[in-house]
Amino acid sequence: MKNSISRRNFLKMSALGGATMVAAGCSDPIEKLIPLQVPPYDYVSGVSTHFATTCLECSAACGLIVRTREGRAIKAEGNSRHPINEGRICLQGQSALQGLYSPARAAGPMAVTNEKRRGVSWKEGKQQLVDKLQELKSKEGGILYIGPPRSGSFPEMLNDWIEGMGGGTSLEFDLTPVNSLKTANRIVFGKDEIPHFAIDKAELLINFGADFLESWLNPIQMTKNYTRMHRYQNGKKGTYIHIAPHISLTGTNADEWLSCPVGFETSIALALSRILLKRAGHLSIDEKQHLQTFLNGFSEEKIEQQSGLAAGTLIRLADAFGQNGRSLAIAGGNCNAGIDATRLQIAVNILNYVAGNMGNTVVFGAEYRVGGNNMTDLEAAVTAMKNARYQLVIIENVNPVFTLPENSGFKDALATVPFVVSLSTENDETSELADLHLPTAHFLESWGDARPRNGVFSLQQPVMAQVPAFDTVEVGSLMLELARLVGNDGFEAPNYRSYIKGSWKILHQKLDISLPFTQFWKQSLQKGGHYEDFKPSNIALNSDVYAVAFSAPQKKTNGLSLLAVNSNLHNANAKGGNRSWLMEIPHPVTQVVWDSWIELHPDTAVKLGIRHGDLVEIASSYGKVEAAAWIFYGIDKNTVAMPAGMGRKVPFPNYKSSHGKSKLLPILESESEVSIDEKTVGVNVMTLLPWRKDNLSGDFVFAGESVSIKPTGKKAYLVTMDGQYRKDIETPDTEDKTGFGDRSQKGRGLIQVMPIGGDEKQHEELAQKHHGKQRFYTLTRKDKKSFYDPMAENVGNAVKKAGKQTPVYLDPYKWEMIIDLDRCTGCSACVAACYAENNIPPVGKDRSNIGREMSWLRIERYFEKNKQTGQLETYYTPQMCQQCDNAGCEPVCPVFATYQTPDGLNAMVYNRCVGTRYCSNNCVYKQRRFNWRSYQFPSPLHMQLNPAVSVRCKGVMEKCTFCHHRIREMKDLAKDQGRDVNDGEIQTACQQACPADAIIFGNIMDNNSKIKRIKEKNRRTYIQLPELNFQPAITYLKKVNHHNTKA
Repeated sequence: MKNSISRRNFLKMSALGGATMVAAGCSDPIEKLIPLQVPPYDYVSGVSTHFATTCLECSAACGLIVRTREGRAIKAEGNSRHPINEGRICLQGQSALQGLYSPARAAGPMAVTNEKRRGVSWKEGKQQLVDKLQELKSKEGGILYIGPPRSGSFPEMLNDWIEGMGGGTSLEFDLTPVNSLKTANRIVFGKDEIPHFAIDKAELLINFGADFLESWLNPIQMTKNYTRMHRYQNGKKGTYIHIAPHISLTGTNADEWLSCPVGFETSIALALSRILLKRAGHLSIDEKQHLQTFLNGFSEEKIEQQSGLAAGTLIRLADAFGQNGRSLAIAGGNCNAGIDATRLQIAVNILNYVAGNMGNTVVFGAEYRVGGNNMTDLEAAVTAMKNARYQLVIIENVNPVFTLPENSGFKDALATVPFVVSLSTENDETSELADLHLPTAHFLESWGDARPRNGVFSLQQPVMAQVPAFDTVEVGSLMLELARLVGNDGFEAPNYRSYIKGSWKILHQKLDISLPFTQFWKQSLQKGGHYEDFKPSNIALNSDVYAVAFSAPQKKTNGLSLLAVNSNLHNANAKGGNRSWLMEIPHPVTQVVWDSWIELHPDTAVKLGIRHGDLVEIASSYGKVEAAAWIFYGIDKNTVAMPAGMGRKVPFPNYKSSHGKSKLLPILESESEVSIDEKTVGVNVMTLLPWRKDNLSGDFVFAGESVSIKPTGKKAYLVTMDGQYRKDIETPDTEDKTGFGDRSQKGRGLIQVMPIGGDEKQHEELAQKHHGKQRFYTLTRKDKKSFYDPMAENVGNAVKKAGKQTPVYLDPYKWEMIIDLDRCTGCSACVAACYAENNIPPVGKDRSNIGREMSWLRIERYFEKNKQTGQLETYYTPQMCQQCDNAGCEPVCPVFATYQTPDGLNAMVYNRCVGTRYCSNNCVYKQRRFNWRSYQFPSPLHMQLNPAVSVRCKGVMEKCTFCHHRIREMKDLAKDQGRDVNDGEIQTACQQACPADAIIFGNIMDNNSKIKRIKEKNRRTYIQLPELNFQPAITYLKKVNHHNTKA
C-alpha cells in the first residue's frame, strides 16, 4: 500500500502544526464580539457625533460641544454659538469628562441598616424616601434641600416640589464670594444684580484682586474680552494694573502690580475717587458736594501712611483712570473676601461712577446668575437643624462637610437630623454621612437648561447613554417620579426631558418667536440654546450709599494674614479636587503638582528662618496644617497664601518601582505591582479658617485670618515642573538666603519682548540682546565662563540662507503654527485639551519628580526682574514639539521611527520605536516623552480615550503631532469633495480650547491663509534658538510691553 503522504510533507505539516499550537497558546483569550445589528439612522462607525449642551462645572453655564465616538463622550469643546464662552473652554470644563468617568462615582444606591452601609435596589431606595416624604407631608417646613446653583427650570420645579411635600427650605450652596457684589450694587444703585463688565471697551483696567482670568464670575468670557483690550494692534494696547496683596495667574498678566496689605484696597479705591471727583464734569453739583463730604477722610497722603502706596502713584493712577468712560475698575474673588468685602465693592462702584464708566464699561441689565445663597442663609439652616426643625435633609451634588470649616457646626448639625439623603453623583465626604444615597446621573448624561444671564437660554442634553459601570438616575426625573409616588399634583411629565420641553414651550410663547415650536426646539438643541442680546438699563446713585461707614483697617503687628485663594485648577468648592488632570497639570504660577503649598515673601521667609521647599507648620486659632514653603516676590510681606479646594482623595494607580530588582534585566520595571489606591492630595485650608461672614452680604470670609508660621526642620516633598534653576552672581541676596534660585530664562531668548511703538531696528537689537546676554556661575570663586557663548556675527546670515533651502513638498500643504505670547495668559486650557485629545496618561507625583511626565504640551513660566521698574515680571510660553524642518531627532534614530512627512510634520511610527531615546537627547527643545512603563487609566476612565489616537505602551517615545488625526480627517473630507482644505478648517486641540486666541494653525503654502499673512507682515515674529538651524515650524510673536527693556 502506497503512503498518501511523503516524509517531506509530513515534516512540513508537523512544523506548521507546532507553530500553530504555540501561536494559539500565546494569543489573547477569545472574546465575544457583539455586532451592531441595526445601527441608528445616519450612524457611521468611526465618524464622530457632536452634541450641544451646557457645562455645569460652575454657575457660569458655558456652552459645550461634546464629541462622541461609538457612543462614548471623548472630548468637550466650547460652543462657538454660545455668547458666554464663544467656542472656548477652561480647564474645569474639560475635566468634566473625568467627572463623567470618575472611579469615585457611586456605583448604585446605598442605605444604612444597623449602622452598616449596604447596596440596595433603586426600588427599595426610592420606597424608603417615599415613605419618609409621605410621613412629612402632613407637617410644615420639615424638608431642607441643599444643591448647586442653577439658573434654569429646575429651581422653579424644586420650589413646587418642596411645597407639595409640606414645605421647607431650598439652598444653593456655593462658596464663591459674589453676593458682596450684588449687595453693593443694591446699596449704591438700587439694583441687586451682577452687571456686565465690558473689559474689551476699556483702555485702562484697575483690578483690586479679582481672579477674573481664573474663577471669578465668567472667566472664559472675561479672558476673551481682556485679550481684546490688551492685544497689540495698530501700535497700541490697553493697560492693566493689579492692586492686591497677592498676584495669582491673573495678577501675573498685569502691566503693573501695586502691592498692599490685606484689606487696604477699599481705602485706595476711595482715595482714587476723591482725586477724580475734581474733574468729574458729568456729575451734578449736588452729587459732587455729597461725594466730596463722603470722601473727605481719604486723602492720598493719609492713604500713603496707611497702605504704603505712594501719593504720587495714586495721583498718576487717577489721572490715567479719568478717561471719559474708557476705564474700568473691578474687585472680587477670594483675595477680597474679607469682613468688609461689600464695602470694597461699594468703593469700586463709586470709583466707576465718578469716572463716568456706568453704561460704558459697566452695563446693568444683564443680570448674570452666578453663585448661590449667602452664608447667613446657611447659618440659619444649621441652627434650624440643631433645633430639630428639619426631619429630612436632601443634599445634591455639593460637599459642605468637606468644604466648610469644622467650626461651622454643619457636620454636627447634620448628625442630629433623623433622615439624611444624598443625591450626589460621587461618593464624597458628605454622602458618607447620609442614611440613604441615591446617586444621580452626571450632567453630561442628563437633561436640563440654564439661563446664565438675560437673553441667554441654554439647553442641556445627554451626550451619551449612562456609563455602564454606574446605576444612576437623572435628578430631574427622580424628583418628578418621587412626586408622583407621593401623590402630588402638577408633576405629570413622565421624565425631565418632557418637563424641560414644556418649560421651553412657555418660553417660546413668552419670547414671541415666529418659528413653530417643533422647529424652534430642534434648532435650539442643535445650537445649544436660544440667544439674544440683553437690554441695558439705566442707573442712578442711591442716597443710601452715604450712610455706609468706612474705616481704615489696622496693620497687623503680630502674625500674618492668610489668603485662601482659588485658581483655574482648584477652588473652594473642591468639585474637581479628585481629578487627576487637575493635579497633574502644573499650577501656572508655582508649577507645583499633586500638592498644597504656602506662598511667602522672601523677606518674611528670611525673618522666620525658612528656605524655599522647607516643610512648615501654619497655625491659626482654629487648627494647624503642614505644607511646603514656596517663596517668591508676588505676595505682600505681611501675607501668606494657600490654595483652596485641596486635601481630597484621588483614585490613582500606585506605580511601585521595581527598578534594579530584577537579576535578569535590572533596568526593567515590573508592571504587575500596580494597584489603584486613594491618595490624599494636599491639605484642606479650611482647617485654618473660622466660620466668619462679610458684615453686609454674608459671603464667606477667605482673607485676613491671623496665622503663625514656623519651620519644622524638615524638607517638604514638593514637586515643581519649572525645570532646573541655579544661583548666580545676579541673584539677589534675599533669594540666596531663601534658596529660591534663578528661575529666569538665563538669557536664552525663549520669550522675547518688544516695546510699544518700537521700530524694526529696535526689535532686532532686542532679539540680539536676548541671546548675547552674559550670565556667570557662582562657585567658590567667580567664574567668567558664560552660560552661552556669544552669538557669532555670521550666524544670523547662515540661518536666513538655510531657511530658503526648504524641501519640495509633495502635498499642497505644509502645516505650521503661530503662538502670540502677547495674548497667552498661561491658563493651561491648551494643556488640558492635549491630555483629553491625545490619550496622555497622568503619571502622578513620584514619576513627575524624576522627570517622567508625559505631557506633550507644557506652559513654561519664567520670572524676570525689570531693571527699569524693579518689578517682578512673569512670562508664559506654550512649548510643544516644534515640528522642525531640519530636526535633530530624525538623523539619530537608528530604526527610522521618526521622519519628515510630505506635509512638513515630524512624525512618529510607534511600532518601529525601540526606545533608544537618542531622539530625546538630540532635541534641544526637550519636547519628547518616553514611556517608562505602560501607564493605566483606572476604570472607567479608559472609556474617555480617543480611538483616533494610538494608546502608547512601554518602551515607546512620543510627542506632539499637531493633532495629525484631525488633519487627516479634514484632508480626507476635502479630497472626497474635490477641493483643498480651507483656511481655518483644521484646528488643533490646543488652538480650539484657547480662551485668549493665542494659537493660530494653518497651511503656510496657502497664500491666502491667516498664518501666511502674519508670518510675512507681522514684525513681532521670531523662532526659538535660531542659531541651531533646526528650522522649527512654530513661530512665536513677541510679547509687547509698556516698558522698554526687560532683564
